[in-house]
Amino acid sequence: MRCRQLRVVCALLALLGAATGRAEQYPDWKGQWLRKSPGTFDPDKPFGLGQQAPLTTEYQKVLEDSVVSQANGGQGNNPMAACIPPGMPRMMIGYGGGFEFLITSEVTYAIQGEPMMQFRRIFTDGRTFPKEAKPTFSGYSIGRWEGSDDRYDTLVVETRFIRGPRAYDSSGLPFHQNNGTVVRERISLDKNNPNVLRDDVTVIDDALTRPWSVSRTYHRQRKTAWLETICGEDEHQVKIGKEQYFLGADGFLMPTRKDQPPPDLRRFK
Repeated sequence: MRCRQLRVVCALLALLGAATGRAEQYPDWKGQWLRKSPGTFDPDKPFGLGQQAPLTTEYQKVLEDSVVSQANGGQGNNPMAACIPPGMPRMMIGYGGGFEFLITSEVTYAIQGEPMMQFRRIFTDGRTFPKEAKPTFSGYSIGRWEGSDDRYDTLVVETRFIRGPRAYDSSGLPFHQNNGTVVRERISLDKNNPNVLRDDVTVIDDALTRPWSVSRTYHRQRKTAWLETICGEDEHQVKIGKEQYFLGADGFLMPTRKDQPPPDLRRFK
């Protein structure tokens, strides 16, 4: 009996040891990750047309119109101007509050509190994509861990089922209206600096003539200082029909561009 009990205890200890070993395999991504690169989608190129995005002719025109609109005081093709969440992959630009990653064996969570609360789940439990899923701004992300010497160091992710409207950045760089975007990422610590995180991003979208790849970097702040922003609390942009207006400090609507028509008041006496 004692031998049998001892075997049971030893088996339980072995299982606990194995579980502890698995937990120690994951990389140290603790802390607050703040972007090192600019707020453009491709951090190595200028804003707007300077991004040189490989857009089709149709969607290049959407970008050009957006840039002209913004130059004249409008918002162009920038949904975030109306407090719409940035969505994937724009949310990975990393805004003022930065990211926090929580790693478990089945899911890795990416959390942001600014410019609005955003919560991303990356499933690492071995599942495959469903045939259908309700689109969300964060999308449906499936990942797998890669590494060597029994240590994980890279999270490889694919994201689908991303809801629109979205843009790559505030210039209004467009996605195709069919929302069939696929985003692939490789996220890992810099090999020479464990306080730098790298996200290599490739976007596949029908508005592009080819996949578009960029690389973003973030630096670690271990003493965290989290921000919380409620976009609508200080939102002065008002969209009426297809026009964007500005709400002044006196509570009255103001135009956002020269010769902008006033809103239609036919329902008001």
